[in-house]
Amino acid sequence: MGVRTAAFVDGLNLYHGLRDEGFLKFRWLDIEGMVDSLAADAGGSLGKSLDVTRVVYCTSLVANKQAARRQDIYLQALEQHCARLEIRRGSYEEKVRECTGCGADVGFQTEKQTDVNLAVEMVMEAAKPEDQRADVQLLVTGDTDLLPAVGAVRSYGVQVVVVAPPARGLTREAFTTVASRYLRVRRRHLRDHPLPDVVLRPTSGGGEYPLRPPNGWISPGDW
Repeated sequence: MGVRTAAFVDGLNLYHGLRDEGFLKFRWLDIEGMVDSLAADAGGSLGKSLDVTRVVYCTSLVANKQAARRQDIYLQALEQHCARLEIRRGSYEEKVRECTGCGADVGFQTEKQTDVNLAVEMVMEAAKPEDQRADVQLLVTGDTDLLPAVGAVRSYGVQVVVVAPPARGLTREAFTTVASRYLRVRRRHLRDHPLPDVVLRPTSGGGEYPLRPPNGWISPGDW
């Protein structure tokens, strides 16, 4: 058995990285499968075998009804398919700012809680008794707001491998000052780990409900 490892995934940062890199066809993604693939690379970098026992996926629930429905289908599929995955849900908050050009009030949304959820989960894991905690953490993000959390985890003697999503590699210099290693999410980590075309969710009546990639998403068979 390898070194006990916990993975923490910034779902929003990963999504926006996929979008900016032109990788949205990989949205129907098996997060556990991707993490296991990343752990194999991280273990090679650290010179040890990693055993991922826990995967925490933090995201925020979008306000747009159609987008929220697609997101809900995906999160349901993840919860049904992935045995080690824990989903932490944040939210978006409506705010208003004054337009500098015309003076009119303009509404916009800002994401709340995802960074805090990640930081809290990481530090709580590191603070467990040594015989219960993960001795290595994988953090999938390019958000430098999590630098203090990485530093806090390292202070417990836990190694942290930061893995930047696609199109999020410009933060490398900042993270390498505190992280044990710094890696990148590569195309193969996404391409090789789709969710099944159909994920069956049990219903209260004893049947099964099929969860498929939402309208507009590409079926894994076309990746």
